[in-house]
Amino acid sequence: MSLFFLHPAYLFGLFAASLPIVIHLLNRRRIKRIRFPAVRFLLLSQKRISRTKRLRHWILLALRTFAVLVLVLLLARPIFQTGVGLFAGGGASAIAVVLDNSLSMKWSRDGEGFKQAKGAAARLFASIGPHHRAALITTNAASKEPARLKREKEVLLRDLEGAKTADGSADFAPALGQAYELLREPAAQKEIWVITDTALTDWDRFSLSAVKQYDPLVPLKIIKVGPKDEPPNAAVKEIRLRGRDVSVGLPIPLQVVIANFGDHEIKDLLVQLHIDDQPREQKLVSLAPRSETEVAFQFVLKAAGSHHGSVTLKKERLAGNPVSYFTLQAQDKLKVLIVDGDPQTSLVLSETFFLTRALNPAGESDGSPFLPTVAVADGLGTVALDSYQAVILCNLAAIPDALLSRLREYLRQGGGLLIFLGDRVQAEDYDRKLFDSSPSILPARLRDKRMVAASGPEKIDRIEIKHPALAPFSDPILLESLKSTRVMGYFRTEAPGASALIALGNGDPLALEKRVGSGRVILVSTSADRDWSDLPLKTAYLPLTQSLVSYLQAEKKGSLDTGIAVGGAKKFSLPPSYVGKSLKITPPDKKEREVSLAAESDNAAASFSENHIAGIYRVAAPPAADQQGSVPPVYPVNPPFLESRLATISEPELLARLNPARAEIIAIDSLDQGGSRSDLSLPLLLVLIVTLLSEGWLAQRFYG
Repeated sequence: MSLFFLHPAYLFGLFAASLPIVIHLLNRRRIKRIRFPAVRFLLLSQKRISRTKRLRHWILLALRTFAVLVLVLLLARPIFQTGVGLFAGGGASAIAVVLDNSLSMKWSRDGEGFKQAKGAAARLFASIGPHHRAALITTNAASKEPARLKREKEVLLRDLEGAKTADGSADFAPALGQAYELLREPAAQKEIWVITDTALTDWDRFSLSAVKQYDPLVPLKIIKVGPKDEPPNAAVKEIRLRGRDVSVGLPIPLQVVIANFGDHEIKDLLVQLHIDDQPREQKLVSLAPRSETEVAFQFVLKAAGSHHGSVTLKKERLAGNPVSYFTLQAQDKLKVLIVDGDPQTSLVLSETFFLTRALNPAGESDGSPFLPTVAVADGLGTVALDSYQAVILCNLAAIPDALLSRLREYLRQGGGLLIFLGDRVQAEDYDRKLFDSSPSILPARLRDKRMVAASGPEKIDRIEIKHPALAPFSDPILLESLKSTRVMGYFRTEAPGASALIALGNGDPLALEKRVGSGRVILVSTSADRDWSDLPLKTAYLPLTQSLVSYLQAEKKGSLDTGIAVGGAKKFSLPPSYVGKSLKITPPDKKEREVSLAAESDNAAASFSENHIAGIYRVAAPPAADQQGSVPPVYPVNPPFLESRLATISEPELLARLNPARAEIIAIDSLDQGGSRSDLSLPLLLVLIVTLLSEGWLAQRFYG
């Protein structure tokens, strides 16, 4: 049972109840007492009469004060309610039902939460009278059509039947804002009913200040869909690569992090991996209460390009998102052209011996993401540079004229060039063709050749480990290995304002970088073999050369994409030739959409925000004239990780977040108990009439 007022603002009128008392006290002050001895006996007689009159005054004062109190309560319209109550009689009512259809509603009350929430909403709609109006507002609306108040029960129930759970979190601020907006229309009674599982993830980010407009006089009733008992509650938190490459033919190690949100251990949780809709591997794991565990998978892709995958959790009564999607862009083997400027009859004495083995240690076609091809300078005239992702010049004496123009075009289109110097290099030729010509290719002008004794070699002193090409050297062991390199020969360079990637102890650069068009050039001022340094014998040599080559071919080494959260926007960027064209996007519901590409900075850009369904989205881009650039043909969308958490916000905290709105929390089971509501206006009106009649009759009787 409870008592509340439809118009509580009128309760401030209770201060008016003090007016009769104030008037009475003011009148008492006006009485001026003057004592005359001659009338003493008359006063003694009058005292007996005054006691009677004073009692009559108090009775009339009490009646008048009580009448004011009843009048104020009558204006405030008190409602007496038993159970959850529905509508008080008298006047047309308007209610807005906000239905939480976030993903967590799917798992509450042992999987029956959303069904019971719809049942509660149906009961509210069924109780409205012919003069009442109601509206259904879902927290995750699939339709862009705004909700409106309706009188027809059948239409409201049909709207409710079409409501489904979404794959994202609930955003209550816009839903409540829409409810308050609808209830701005005149009505005798107004109420907002919110049916929710009070999930902590959804309400924890809610603030009433985010509601554009709200009316604190409109009662807010929250029907709580609480859990019956705690089911196993787990979800995939993260999917990541354990290695750096996603290449064809190489093992791809995948790490899956699974979180247990519950207070109980989860045993024998089945974790399945699917690639391109085909089962690859599955494992059984156990999770301690409120803990995380990692599950390792490994698989091989046989074709380059885009692949999609998923990790699925299976266990009876499991609550939480059971499927997480991801995509892979698998890179074919990186073809690297190595130009040997000092070939020898003995393979080990060749300039490129250590370099080719660093890029492909096993010497097998499937053992490395790199596929090096060695050529000599004389054969460069017939080599198609476009067939290679990177070109490495090793101790090449001079740059062939026929190669120079092709090299520039290769770099302009995004190729990568790595230059190792050596004793055969003609600095004047390099400077004239690669540095002084336009566009300039060489990162620095070559100066003199410097040779030092093996007993007093130069040491590497500074390494820019923040540079992407040198990131592996954040490992202390690799860093120490590289710094222990003994350099006995190198070319001094001149590059004012340029910062060296690697520098010797005397400050001379050992590696420099330069961007040319869309391509990249790295100059290493020492040799690739053991002639000028012992770098090829160091542990750091293999990761250094592989990292430099990977960086030069624009890091096209394949990638893992775990996607965006449901409701987020997916952005696309393409070359400017795509401006004015459209991308076709097919969500998991198979309903194709189009987004137009507009100019943004130097590119064509578009954004797609209708990512409301978890799954794999397919993207089709139109062909462009120059065929440059592309977007991955698939991308994944996943529910927010914390939406799988069944923890709820406490009732005091929820009421505090809704303050100063007049909120009340009701258990969903209370609806089964029914209840009634009575408008106390008529009884109060009768009491007021009786009070006023009594006051008039007594006043006439006392003083008439």
